[in-house]
Amino acid sequence: MTSKHVYVVPHCHWDAEWYFTCEDSHILLIENIDYLLDLLEGDVTFPSYSFDGLAIVLDDYLQVRPENASRIAELVRQKRLYVGPWYTQCDSLLIRTESLIRNLQYGIRTAKQFGHSMNVGYLPDIFGQHAYLPAIFTDAGIDYCVLQRGIYTDQIRGDLNFLWQAPNHRTVATNYMYYGYGPGKFLSTDTDYLNHRLLPILERLSAMNSHTDNLLLPCGGDQVLPNAQFPQTVKALNQRDTPYHFTMSSYEEYMQETWKERSFNNVIEGELFACQKSRIHRTCHSTRADIKRQTWQTEHQLLDQLEPLTVIASQLGIHWPQPMMDALWKKVFSAHAHNGIEATNADPVNHNIKHRLISVERSALSLINLLKKKISHAISQQMAQDNILVVFNGDVSPLNRLVHAVVFTKDKGIALKRGSKPVECTVLNQQELDGGQRVIVTAAGEKLEQVDNYYRSEILFPAQGINGLGYQTYEITEASAAMMLTQTARQTIESDRYRVSLNDGKLALENRITRQCVEDFLTFVDCGDNGDEFDFAPLETEQPIISRAFTLLASEVSPMVSRMTLESTLKLPQDIPQRLEGDCTSALLIHTTIELRQHENYVRVTHSLVNQADNHRLRVYLKTPVKNPLDSYADQGFSLLRRDNISPYVTDWREQGFVEKPMPIYTMENCVALRNDDHFFGVITKGIKEYEVFPAEDTLALTLFRSVGLLGKDDTLWRPGRASGINNKVVETPDAQMHQAMTFDYALVMDSQVDDATLMLSCHHYREHYLTYQLQQLNTFEERLERFTIPLPTTKIPPSAAWLSQDNPRIMLSMCRPGECAGEFILRLFNPGETPQPLFFSSSCDYQLSILTLQEERREPVNSPLTLAARDYITLAVRMIDGPERVPGA
Repeated sequence: MTSKHVYVVPHCHWDAEWYFTCEDSHILLIENIDYLLDLLEGDVTFPSYSFDGLAIVLDDYLQVRPENASRIAELVRQKRLYVGPWYTQCDSLLIRTESLIRNLQYGIRTAKQFGHSMNVGYLPDIFGQHAYLPAIFTDAGIDYCVLQRGIYTDQIRGDLNFLWQAPNHRTVATNYMYYGYGPGKFLSTDTDYLNHRLLPILERLSAMNSHTDNLLLPCGGDQVLPNAQFPQTVKALNQRDTPYHFTMSSYEEYMQETWKERSFNNVIEGELFACQKSRIHRTCHSTRADIKRQTWQTEHQLLDQLEPLTVIASQLGIHWPQPMMDALWKKVFSAHAHNGIEATNADPVNHNIKHRLISVERSALSLINLLKKKISHAISQQMAQDNILVVFNGDVSPLNRLVHAVVFTKDKGIALKRGSKPVECTVLNQQELDGGQRVIVTAAGEKLEQVDNYYRSEILFPAQGINGLGYQTYEITEASAAMMLTQTARQTIESDRYRVSLNDGKLALENRITRQCVEDFLTFVDCGDNGDEFDFAPLETEQPIISRAFTLLASEVSPMVSRMTLESTLKLPQDIPQRLEGDCTSALLIHTTIELRQHENYVRVTHSLVNQADNHRLRVYLKTPVKNPLDSYADQGFSLLRRDNISPYVTDWREQGFVEKPMPIYTMENCVALRNDDHFFGVITKGIKEYEVFPAEDTLALTLFRSVGLLGKDDTLWRPGRASGINNKVVETPDAQMHQAMTFDYALVMDSQVDDATLMLSCHHYREHYLTYQLQQLNTFEERLERFTIPLPTTKIPPSAAWLSQDNPRIMLSMCRPGECAGEFILRLFNPGETPQPLFFSSSCDYQLSILTLQEERREPVNSPLTLAARDYITLAVRMIDGPERVPGA
């Protein structure tokens, strides 16, 4: 009889925090690694141990035990201790794709510093798999993937090994851990264990591996201490009369030996979110909405603003504390661990995670302020002008749009000019600020001197012709040239493209060009939430509470922008018992601002509210012109993915043994859209991650937030059985009830036809890749470092410059940051459309291009025109040959 080969992989899954804190985990980590080092060094029969595909554990451990760095390095070089390729085991669906890539880069780099990064994209426990991970892994030099969650049984087709394919058609050799990462955690030779647990598992695995006799048996669990008895256990198992031969091994060794013949032809495409065998927890994407929004904001500050600004500064020879970026990114990664960003944690942990993200944002804003001030000062030296406003373009595409800025003036009047040409602008908001007092030191002692009041104004103006990675300077004069928003009693606002009307308390949206019109297009819907932080659970019998009535608070218009401020009230029960009784005692007041700007192809929407009710879910329902949409299209990575709006598995999910109800509730990175031959309706969000489509009602629902009070709960309506995670204690999370002020921002696109690339361009535009800075002396609190003296450059630079422009609007920037060499920066660009696109650049400087891998090793110089394939991306190193001593023209 042919013996099946069982690869026993000792490992642990290391949650840095969860129902316990990171402080608890760090103490356990020191104890466990101390023990692990002694075990591996003292027992050569224990061949290797896998530490969850992480590299952060090395940094955390060596902060306490720096003297053990050489011991770790020796074990890593010998491939007896496997770390990496991740820095942290991050959630792949709730963060920016660039954060996902950066996490992998830092993990590989950290692990390789110790001798080896595990050659397996290891995904043991995250709640759904990003569609582009096969491409990201292979581009980073990783040959294999091992994962647990997200596979439907009918996708397996006789093999747990398969080719996983990304939307750009790159594949990675993958193994599906059908029983998760812990089937061998309690590996033993006990007869009862052998006959009733281990052998049935191996028999099932054998039946599911048609083309190999190699079986993978992960032997580990959460925060487990390495089991020193495994070598003896494996030896004893081989002496038993079974059809299996057991070998202690590693994930890397299993994949290398199993895929030698490359005989696995099953291809599984795209994102993996099935909840048939393992829970996915789709609705945790709206748990602790404040953490989701803060993540979006922090990533935006780093990726869209700070890093491109550092490229401009570096080209100008402006210095800044660049090593800080590593520390900022690592702190972000610590907040992106799969329980972290999902917010399925105890309250103290969620507090800490949010604080980390806020801390990174504060540091990013301080660095942004530092660089803007240094550059603007050098410009003012050239112009001999103090009161200037500088606009920085953090994109490689030219900036031609309305720009928002904050300016301070002694008088109400504001005027802008560029050179000798006046620039039209609109004052959106203006307030008079108390100038306060200044302290004057005299011979008689301190004297207080009153400072004149001044004005803070938010303005909107057209910035035009700022080429890629460039800046442009405007002069501010105190004259009454700016237009003010005019208060009106009209219940209609409009731009060149859209019209929004309030009729009998209900909102109508019209595209003035296509003549599409949707009446009563915005409704708030609230229902009870009887679940926990992991999963929403509806009440069995409940009528949702609906509000589609709006009261006009203000209507303001100007030639550039119009906006409408509205109020809605939902009468809510305070908690589940009141909801079951139909007793509505809590008023939820929602303020909605709808804003239309000229030449924007979307409608800006903001909701603000203060929640005081418990255990409920608030959604906004958006009526669309798309009739009975059976598909939705949401972005993930570098393109849009198509999803079913009606799950084919939902009807008999219990009979099929699903561990969760497979609801068609999905996540998006930035946007979601519905379309048919005649109509298109899209939504672009800032941190709102969860949506559902109701085809029969032609409606798209965004989940604004969930309010829940438990970390785990048994046997909920959509999730039968045990609570997820900890099962023997109820962990209350009152802060997850979200009793706080919240703001939600999104934009609406309604048109006859919008292709994928155009929608992604609108996402790019709405996210905003520009920065503004006024060099002034009136206010020292708006920017973070204004009150402090810093060393300013003595050089002079011209009032406008730009380095590199890319003019194809169907190709978008994913990231831009300085490279390792002087004068070099790194770009990642992508083509979200369905046809190849030419990629070409323009610059007033000479430059050289090289194509890079995701590990940013040079692959090849670019000597001919580039074409970027459909749904693909490219990483480039750009070296400006002339160096920072030459400043190019705009």
